[in-house]
Amino acid sequence: MQKITKRSNFVLVKKGQPKRRDAALMELIAERLKELRSERGYSQEFVIERTKLNLPQYEAKHYPPTLDSLAILCKFYNIALDEFFAPMNYPPKENK
Repeated sequence: MQKITKRSNFVLVKKGQPKRRDAALMELIAERLKELRSERGYSQEFVIERTKLNLPQYEAKHYPPTLDSLAILCKFYNIALDEFFAPMNYPPKENK
């Protein structure tokens, strides 16, 4: 029996096939989430109660937050998405 293939706008994704992940980016995002939370003195529970997001999974790098989840967190922390990503400098630019 052949696996069903879903068609997205850009790539074919076979059901059950692992998604591509950038481990370095996931690490940076997890660290940034922890940094924002600790700067404000918030517990995970406090953030979870107010955002209804699975913050521990993001901070533990089990899976990355979606763009929608990041937008919710940025609204909660009263920052723009570019402010969230600015300290990361990722991927680093190559000098040409």
